[in-house]
Amino acid sequence: MLYELIELADQLQRKKKMPPLCYEKKLINWIIDLSGATPYLKGPFEKGEYRMIEAPIRQRSGQLSENNVKPYLLVDDARYVLGVPENNEPKKIREAQLAHQEYVRLIEEAYDHTNMAELKRVLDFLQSSLKEQFFSSIRPRDIVTFQVNEESLICEHPKIQQFWVQHLEQELASNDKNNCAICRNYAPYVRIFPSVISLFGQRCILTSFKEKAFKSMGKDQTNNAPICFQCATLTVDVFNYLLREDKHHAELYRDKKKRDDLQAQMAVYWINDSMNEGERGEIQIDESVLASILESGSFEDGTNNLTPPPELKQLEELLALPKTGREQALHLDKTFFHMAVLSANKARLVIREWIHTSISQLLMHLERYVAAVRIVQPTGEKGYLLPLGVLIRAVDMSPGLVRQCLRMIYQGALPPAELLPLALQRFRSLKVLSDPKETWRYHSSASLIKLVLTYGKEEANTMQSLNNHCLQPAYICGRLLAVLEEIQRRASGYRIGSTIVDRFYGAASTAPASTFGSLLRLSTTAHLPKVSVELGRLLEEVMKQLDEAGGFPTIFNLREQAEFALGFYHQRAEFRSRHQANQTKETGESQ
Repeated sequence: MLYELIELADQLQRKKKMPPLCYEKKLINWIIDLSGATPYLKGPFEKGEYRMIEAPIRQRSGQLSENNVKPYLLVDDARYVLGVPENNEPKKIREAQLAHQEYVRLIEEAYDHTNMAELKRVLDFLQSSLKEQFFSSIRPRDIVTFQVNEESLICEHPKIQQFWVQHLEQELASNDKNNCAICRNYAPYVRIFPSVISLFGQRCILTSFKEKAFKSMGKDQTNNAPICFQCATLTVDVFNYLLREDKHHAELYRDKKKRDDLQAQMAVYWINDSMNEGERGEIQIDESVLASILESGSFEDGTNNLTPPPELKQLEELLALPKTGREQALHLDKTFFHMAVLSANKARLVIREWIHTSISQLLMHLERYVAAVRIVQPTGEKGYLLPLGVLIRAVDMSPGLVRQCLRMIYQGALPPAELLPLALQRFRSLKVLSDPKETWRYHSSASLIKLVLTYGKEEANTMQSLNNHCLQPAYICGRLLAVLEEIQRRASGYRIGSTIVDRFYGAASTAPASTFGSLLRLSTTAHLPKVSVELGRLLEEVMKQLDEAGGFPTIFNLREQAEFALGFYHQRAEFRSRHQANQTKETGESQ
């Protein structure tokens, strides 16, 4: 995984998509312009008023003191740049003096190494009293940098970038050498990582050793997992790039009430793009499309209508492309998809999952998953692909189950055994079955039930909606309960508060032989005479199919309960579709 991250970093830097080594994108508040005879202050810049600049970065934490002063080169807050104290307390004044002294010393060191005239102008300004004119304008925590010409900022000059890397490497690398665990080069390894990975509000380091067992033979810090300075820096920088760019990450699981929740999980993903331009196919595949299946979706204001992310439609269009010659045309067998699932554990990075697969294999797995999970909507309209984030919320998946689902989606693993009982438990909840506000959970749990029943089978396509030819007794019994409910609803003119489903779904879906007798008697005597002949004929057809299948079983096992739920859901969706069509027709005729 770390090697693939280094490969990605190289690609991103060549395409100018990622800042240089030991740099990050940063917002600034002020620019001190030294291009003229008199220093000129530009700003203050609020967010969006000035471009994000590329600024030096390093790990900096703890209380500022004589033993802990770590200035950033040329771009820092006003305490470091100008010595502006946070208040008039002697302690804060002393801290600002320490910060400014070390900041100036760093620029002097940079000038000695680069002999840049621009740095000499900065030093002359900092060592004069001219800087004091800006004290009243700039707040201590405002970010300040310098400009000597109109074309660029000094901090973005290639010589400055090169010096900053050399400076940090000299300070943070060990005097000892070892084979880098990533690139295998024999070189000094880092004692302290130059920067940290920001994940769920925690600042995580890439490697660390807590127990004494990992410090054998006198080795400490990173000696037991030696990484050279360049690999260490690139790995952290590219992790932060993936976590910063929306198209490269998706939050899988998080309890926002817990700040340091180890169960929180973030997926980062990318496609290696090592092919030459001449090798590419006409159709480009984007990682955000392949990972759109992870998104949470959104609900329109005040409604229960789920709005899937637009990339999901692009994914379905991609999967619908003709199979013949597709892999060759798009070079999918030469392109790989990578995904890592990350957690933060008290300033330590935890890798929960690592997925590495070719795009051609990935599309096969996605096709299988999408076919199995797609199901008609509760209203009877054509089903759309529900994002995994919605399914996770609908049945309250555990973090471990989420990762098992990822392996199913992206690597073709079988559906986890835990998924079916969880989906069934949510589906047969009285609130989910009856409350319009829970329609999205009703839809989602039915989708998961179909996923487990049909994954990798031909039925994945034939069971997306009502299948009158399915002769499984459990499926037919589920349809029968939906028919009896519809008879009851129509007999009351759709003005009934609770139906037989609210009272008898649990019993009918587990012990049909002892439940349906009384339901059928009630329906034929109290409700059936009040409804259309068409609905009576449907009841006869379903009963005939059930008789041919062997009649009512005594009890249903877990899988048969899932088939019952699917039959019930399909038949109910069919009724709702007809009802909506009739209402539309009546409205049109009245107009």
